[in-house]
Amino acid sequence: MKNSDFLMERICRIYLGMYKTIDQLPFSGHHWLEHFLLEVVQLTLDDHKDECKFKSKKPVDICRTYLDFLNKLYPRWVADYRLEKSNDDNLLFDIKRENCSYSNFCLQLQKEDLPLFCIQLGSIQTILKIVLNENYSHSVKIDETGICHGNVLPSTQPKEEIVTREGHTLKLAGRKAILFPQEMYASMLMSIREHAPHALKHVLFDAGYQSGLHTIRKTKALYDDVEECLRFLFDALTNSGFGRVELDYLDPTIAKARIRCHDSFQVAVTNEFGQLYRSRQVICDLLRGVFTAYLSVLLNQDIICEEISCQSVGGDYCEFLALPSLWEKGSEEGARG
Repeated sequence: MKNSDFLMERICRIYLGMYKTIDQLPFSGHHWLEHFLLEVVQLTLDDHKDECKFKSKKPVDICRTYLDFLNKLYPRWVADYRLEKSNDDNLLFDIKRENCSYSNFCLQLQKEDLPLFCIQLGSIQTILKIVLNENYSHSVKIDETGICHGNVLPSTQPKEEIVTREGHTLKLAGRKAILFPQEMYASMLMSIREHAPHALKHVLFDAGYQSGLHTIRKTKALYDDVEECLRFLFDALTNSGFGRVELDYLDPTIAKARIRCHDSFQVAVTNEFGQLYRSRQVICDLLRGVFTAYLSVLLNQDIICEEISCQSVGGDYCEFLALPSLWEKGSEEGARG
């Protein structure tokens, strides 16, 4: 094996290790591989300022300038690109897998049934981000002949995370956040139960509601689609340790939703420190407040969210039903309908 082939194999292994590690990291990080590519491409451009100059702001011209530069700089490592078609919305590429230096990376992703990520097209969307300061995404399909058909297009998906870190400061939806152990949260609940047991349910709901309002007001502007926004927020809750939150059902036309949470952190507190309330009942009032805030803002009307099943009382998961608040005044039969 030639030294260059060995080096490329090691690079593919590094990318694979990073890719598989990302989903295991706390606080989301869905775009970390893209951020890594951004740094790699920017450093390469900084090292060769006089060799790669972008004279046009057209995406197709930027791509061709960048690919010509790479072919001169790394002739053995750049894939056999062919820019098939371009318009104002997207760029279509064909890449011969057999000539792609990162083919082993892609093959391993397929072998392990991982979502496909093309490093070559990832670098293309990165160069467009650097030159145009606009977000792009890519998709790729591989045909039976081994040709990768790629599409690079402007992205409506925000390139940010709900939970971020700036130096030593942790932020949630742009505001400073803190991370404390379950024991501290439990001690606060036990203190409220000791001194004001009648207020516990209301305190938890209102705390979730007020914090949820801040998050949804920041996030709503990033999404046109209600369901897409909710799924993004639920992924953020999951990655932040609240439990595995899923949107089971949503009908915006009647403002009705059903949400599930597996392994709620509030259930974990109850299992370890005892029941919060005098009688056994559903207990995830903080999550109920968060969901109420999310849906009230997204659906632009008052929503009531109730927990109808909880793991703390034997349920397979915690389940929440959200309806317009006026339904709360109707009969139980009407609510079920």
